[in-house]
Amino acid sequence: MSAAPGNNYQVDIPIVSFLNGIVRRIAGTTAWLNVALVLVILLQVVLRYGFSHGLVPLEELMWHLYAVAFMFGMAYAITNDSHIRVDIIHMSLSRRKQHVLEILGILFLLFPFLWVLFDHSLAWAWDSFQNSETSQNPTGLPYRWVIKSVVPITMLLMFVAALARLIQEVLLLLHYGKEPVELVSGRVSMMQRFFHVQISDSEVVDSADVDNKNKSENNSHGS
Repeated sequence: MSAAPGNNYQVDIPIVSFLNGIVRRIAGTTAWLNVALVLVILLQVVLRYGFSHGLVPLEELMWHLYAVAFMFGMAYAITNDSHIRVDIIHMSLSRRKQHVLEILGILFLLFPFLWVLFDHSLAWAWDSFQNSETSQNPTGLPYRWVIKSVVPITMLLMFVAALARLIQEVLLLLHYGKEPVELVSGRVSMMQRFFHVQISDSEVVDSADVDNKNKSENNSHGS
């Protein structure tokens, strides 16, 4: 279940929940690397300032752990719409236009961006693997291809999250102003169930009514 962008109700679309669940489980697991990062930082601080003997491998391990947690966190942020956005225009649009804007942004901005990064980073990681790239520091960490491979992997994960978001926006646009029809058990196909929209807030019945209410509030604030 996820919140519709810019609105105060929850929607449940099985295929979207399934795809988001994959991303969240993987990103949630890698989030524990932040705990390891804190411990490594504490150890390095103690060694450097307590014993005047910091270790280069620990320095590199710190930014490796941070990079992995950050990259997987970017995919997680797409699933709950927590990326920072400049929505001065977006927030003033009707709900229908918001859905259209989200769809266009995903198709013509996010998807191409992910593809370019995936294509370049895959070759980048493969070259690192073939050349057995290691740290430029003689005492640094080996297997630099491991950290570089995180980039194409997370691009794929972000694509899955973006695809789930695209499906959600398309279905919400198609159901704009309509009550979702309840499915009868045993009488519908699995495909219908996968793409069925369920709105959990009883106060939201007609999207057009909510849009009109939002416009009235905006006009009152403006006056």
